[in-house]
Amino acid sequence: LAPEVEELAPEVEELAPEVEEYAPGMEESAPGIEESAPGIEESAPGIEEPAPEEEAAKEEAQEEMEENVVDVNEEAAEETKEEEQTEAVVQMTEDFNKVDMEEPLPDSPEALTAKQEAAIREQMLLDMAPIHEKILTEIEEVTTFEDGIKRPYFHVKELERVQLKNWKNYLNVVIEKKDVLRTITLFERCLIACAFYEGFWIKYINFMNAIDKEETSKIYRRACMVHLVKKPYVHLNWAAFEEERGCLEVAREALDHIDKGMPGLIAVILRRAGLERRSGNIEQGGDILKLAIENCRGRETRDFWIMKFVGYLQYSAKDIPAARKFLTEQIERNPRNKKLYVRLLDLEHSSGTNYPNSAAVVSVFDKALTSSLTIEEKAGFSHRRLTFLEEFGDDVSAIISAYDDHNKNWKTVLDEKKKESSVPPRDYKRRDNYNHNRNYNRDRGYNRDRNYNHQSNYNQNNNFNNQAQGGGAGGGF
Repeated sequence: LAPEVEELAPEVEELAPEVEEYAPGMEESAPGIEESAPGIEESAPGIEEPAPEEEAAKEEAQEEMEENVVDVNEEAAEETKEEEQTEAVVQMTEDFNKVDMEEPLPDSPEALTAKQEAAIREQMLLDMAPIHEKILTEIEEVTTFEDGIKRPYFHVKELERVQLKNWKNYLNVVIEKKDVLRTITLFERCLIACAFYEGFWIKYINFMNAIDKEETSKIYRRACMVHLVKKPYVHLNWAAFEEERGCLEVAREALDHIDKGMPGLIAVILRRAGLERRSGNIEQGGDILKLAIENCRGRETRDFWIMKFVGYLQYSAKDIPAARKFLTEQIERNPRNKKLYVRLLDLEHSSGTNYPNSAAVVSVFDKALTSSLTIEEKAGFSHRRLTFLEEFGDDVSAIISAYDDHNKNWKTVLDEKKKESSVPPRDYKRRDNYNHNRNYNRDRGYNRDRNYNHQSNYNQNNNFNNQAQGGGAGGGF
């Protein structure tokens, strides 16, 4: 309307003086208008005022209209925004296609043109898109496992089996991806909550062993010296790992650590002796076994270590006289131990290079027969002496004297032992069943007789009562 207003402006200016002339007359007529106002007010009561319900309905309708207008405006704004984004992407793509990226770029970012900047941004987005999709896929794969971790921190209480299974499956999935850094990070997270579980440390060590030996050694040290102080299996593995690498001092350190924490373990002591033997320290290995004999408790454990030490002297140290001397001392200390005589026989039997020394073996038999062993054990040694002399004896007179001694002193003992072994064992279970059935039948007969007597007494009492009632009624009648 601006052009029309400009056209009418001169006419308004011409009429301005006339309006000023009529202004006083208009002011004089104003009181008359004011006087007519009461008549107008009097006519107002005749007009009906709107009801409150109608006003509320009108207000609600107006509010709904305003809300609809706001929603429509918001939808329109969103559509406009999407269209602008689409246009921006299209424009960016067009600019990127138009720009020749082979042209040299300026030295400073401020010197970039708009098209060059848009092209660089687009290229960055295109390069990052596959990485973004890969990360989203990985997140979807591990979401279930991450939600299953209820205790990511360390606590002395045991973890639930569900938690342990979740960690195990999570590690297996990540290991299959063959992402070393990610797998190491997950193992470190796992070992915070599962620090006391040997299986996870072994799994971590096996994974790292194929990647870095030094890191594997550090993991072994951290596990054995900090968390798994009293776990012999991981200590033995650590010692074998270090021995294979040639680090004998570290292997000794691992075995000494577990031996001090849990003294007397057979596997640890044997591994320590074996380590010294493989290192060429034969004497130190023998000292370890000898110390085990002195510190052990129990007859069976002592016999075990004696046999191991004799075998070490015989085969590893190649010192048969020392082994013979040690066994002789142990027999003098414990003359009723049959195992010591048997081991001494085996030592003398195998001490010769090609043929056993029959004189030495027979002397051991004689020592056993004159010892404080039981009669049955002596009879067994006598029979074994006959067998040895028949196979390796050089003197027939010695064989005849051995037969005479056996028939005179020990044959009856063996015959009685054979008779006892030929008697079938007593079936205690069958006898118990027989006694149970007999007692059951006896109790059942007793109960039956008791029930019979009870019933008989009841019948007698009942007849007596009936007779008493009948007699009384008849006499009275």
